Amino acid sequence: MIKIRRFRRNRRSDRGSALLVSLMVIVGLSLLGLGFVAISETESAIAKNQQNALQTQAIAEAGAKVVVEWFQDPGWAETNAAMPQNSTAPAAIKPTRYVGQNPSCGSGSPGSCDYAGVYKTSTTTKLCDKPYRPNNVDRFFGSENNPDIVINRTNDSAAIDAFNDKLLASDGATATALDKLAGEVTEIKLFAPPIVGGTLNTPGYWSGGMRYGVATIKVTAQQFQNPTNHTGVMASHSVRLVVGELPLPIPAGPIQGNANVSFGGNFRVHWGMETSRGDLTPSLNLTSLPWANAYERPHFEHGYEQGTGVASISLTGGGSGYGAAPVPSLTCNAPCVPGGSGFAATSTINGAGTVTAVTVTNPGSGYNAQYPPQVVFPAPGGPGVTATGVANVAAEVWPIASGSQFDDVDYFHELLAKDFQDPFYGARAYQDNMMDAAGGPTQCYPYSRGKDEQSNTDPSYAFQWQDSNIYSTKKKVVFPTIVYDYWKHITLSGRGYRGIYYFKYAGPGGAGGLFQKFGQGVAQSMPYWANTKAGANLGAGVYFFDTTNGANPQSLTGAARAAALTPAEFWNSSDFNNSMLMQGFVYVNATSFGTTGQGNNAVTVQANFPGEPFRDVGYPKWNEAIGSWDRSCGETSPGANDGQICRAGVGDAAFSCQTTMGGNTDGRCHIVVMQAPTWDSIDNNNPVTHTAPYRLPDCSSGCNGSPTHYAYVEKTWKSNLQAIHDYGQVCQVPPADWIVTDGTSNGYCSFPHEPYLNLIFPDQGANNNGAPYTVVVGWEPPGEQTFRKKAVDPTTGNVINCPAVQNNAASIDLDKCTSNAYDVDGAVVAIDVILQGILYVEGQWGSEGNSWFFGSILVQDTINLSSGTADVWFDEKLLKGTWAPPGMPRVIVFSEQTDEQTQ
Repeated sequence: MIKIRRFRRNRRSDRGSALLVSLMVIVGLSLLGLGFVAISETESAIAKNQQNALQTQAIAEAGAKVVVEWFQDPGWAETNAAMPQNSTAPAAIKPTRYVGQNPSCGSGSPGSCDYAGVYKTSTTTKLCDKPYRPNNVDRFFGSENNPDIVINRTNDSAAIDAFNDKLLASDGATATALDKLAGEVTEIKLFAPPIVGGTLNTPGYWSGGMRYGVATIKVTAQQFQNPTNHTGVMASHSVRLVVGELPLPIPAGPIQGNANVSFGGNFRVHWGMETSRGDLTPSLNLTSLPWANAYERPHFEHGYEQGTGVASISLTGGGSGYGAAPVPSLTCNAPCVPGGSGFAATSTINGAGTVTAVTVTNPGSGYNAQYPPQVVFPAPGGPGVTATGVANVAAEVWPIASGSQFDDVDYFHELLAKDFQDPFYGARAYQDNMMDAAGGPTQCYPYSRGKDEQSNTDPSYAFQWQDSNIYSTKKKVVFPTIVYDYWKHITLSGRGYRGIYYFKYAGPGGAGGLFQKFGQGVAQSMPYWANTKAGANLGAGVYFFDTTNGANPQSLTGAARAAALTPAEFWNSSDFNNSMLMQGFVYVNATSFGTTGQGNNAVTVQANFPGEPFRDVGYPKWNEAIGSWDRSCGETSPGANDGQICRAGVGDAAFSCQTTMGGNTDGRCHIVVMQAPTWDSIDNNNPVTHTAPYRLPDCSSGCNGSPTHYAYVEKTWKSNLQAIHDYGQVCQVPPADWIVTDGTSNGYCSFPHEPYLNLIFPDQGANNNGAPYTVVVGWEPPGEQTFRKKAVDPTTGNVINCPAVQNNAASIDLDKCTSNAYDVDGAVVAIDVILQGILYVEGQWGSEGNSWFFGSILVQDTINLSSGTADVWFDEKLLKGTWAPPGMPRVIVFSEQTDEQTQ
């Protein structure tokens, strides 16, 4: 009995332990369940945060790509991509930049800095527009913390809202809070590209160094808990893109061959040099402006200044043995024409009795600049040598120098009032130029003043053996460097950006080969893809048509190269879909390229004649404070102003002028003209007298035709003494109506500037057969100027209209109209072409028929044409860096970086 009781007690004890264990198991399972619940909640939060991060990253990337389009087409971007207008944007989006290494730049003392100001200072310019160089106002100097442009809700909330409206509102309406649930762009910064070797000053702006690109774009996107009030940041991402200029080839002329070039038939080249890296058989040669040598035009600054007084005496020999300073006089021996009077001058000597300088005290009047009088110095009183000198009539700034080629006579009047078929045409060969048959000198027909500049029988523009740079006989003919791998990489990596296209070869067919865009989709012919008006209609851009096997043909030779190149492209009018225009840079890896004609399929483009020729010798600086030329260059002591006349803009490859005279702030070079006095030119070694008033020749198409359309010349700025004797009074700054001012009988004079040849352009580029209309050299009566339109709207490609002839200065915009002033771009004429841009052919060229091209054709292999009437016009803007047809990409993305700031 006792044992039984014990057993029962033990059972009761076990029952309690089981309960405890069960409770512990239940608690453990509950905790495990709660852990799974917590883990699932965390995973959900992580996924949500990742979603937020990816959404803001996508918005930032999309926003950055939109900002890239600001650079591509600023006019389009103002209307369609919410780019702020420079004229109305708040000042806060463009901080003042202090650029320099001086620490005082950081304290707000711009006077001690290399540059101080804001990006795109002029409100008439567009943000992000070309040019991107070289002026400081057009370049980006900022750093990420101190950008050149910063747009956010603090400094321009309207602009950031407008940007998000365009980016996020799918129906084009204003973006609402619902549209912004996934995030929105909160800040846009534009600052300098990567710079190597530069200095970042204390405020945070770069000075010096090498730039690798145009700008850095940083776009930040954020997602808010409350999008309406922009509070509660849940995620933030930034994307940085570095953009650089699209590195288009820089052609030197309308057609260039990297091997032998031979033109036949009636092939014509217009508005530039045709060049060959081998032998050259030129196209039809035209009358053109002469070349003095391989580098320069004749020095037409000599004769540019009008007047009849002796401006200076240039010593050619100082003599010796003078005990007192001799007084020079003038005499007139043939071909000098007697009639001048009133001249007086003094001289100075050194300790050796040598004449060191002559000072004109009375210029006199009635002397002839083309046939100046001779200078006579009295002989020394004892043993010694008589001094010698040359009288410079009217020319105090560009005096004629005896014995110096192309500085020794009046070259200006050799060109005045003459017309030329094509002032810009020329022909240069690395090897032999057959224009003068086999062999011959480097300049086939050297220029001299005695030649008839209007003859094309022995033109001075034909050069050969141009295989090196040796001034003045040789200027090396080069072919643009066009690298297959480089352009293939650009087009392949440019997928997703407008205007950058790669085409993979898919086999023969059509007019030559068939290609797929980015290697996908339906294969089409090359003329289908490249046509921007019909066919694929992809718009202006870079078109790269690859080889048959994707191999680089530039590294191959013989059969391997031939196998890599695609079949010959041989286009005719049936390939053009009733309208044909290639726009941009078309890279063709075909065996050869040719057309048999364009029929009625060509497209009319507005083509600028090249700009007016000028001599890049700098302009003389006038010191308004002292009313004299600035002679501080080489002065004997500070402030003496007795040195050489200082010059600005020498060799800068741009027309230079002192545009700030008289408080003028419009930035224009004001030009005043006067009726041309009687002058002689020497044609075929015989003087030809042009008696004033002399009527300008007609340019064959709309050059007024008035009986009073007489030749005018510039009334150049002169010192007070010289102006009184040559013009009757001192020079004065022209008034506001300077464009219609005739300076013949008043004191108005042109601002000091580099000498240029004014051209009177026709209103057509050529007749239906490609024969050009002549271009006239000369200035016109102010009230009868031929105002030709010269500006093309970069957005639409349409010409901006300009009245044909009028004299109302208030309604003439010289940025849009040619005139007596200098024109950096020539008149616009309409021509029907199938190319506007650059066409590069890796193989040969064999165009026949009557196809016309505007831009430049570059051919790696031979050009051998036996027939055809093709015409090529050079677009000089390709050389100037201002070329950009509507829709053409201007920049490419060099690099992309993204970072997550907050999560």
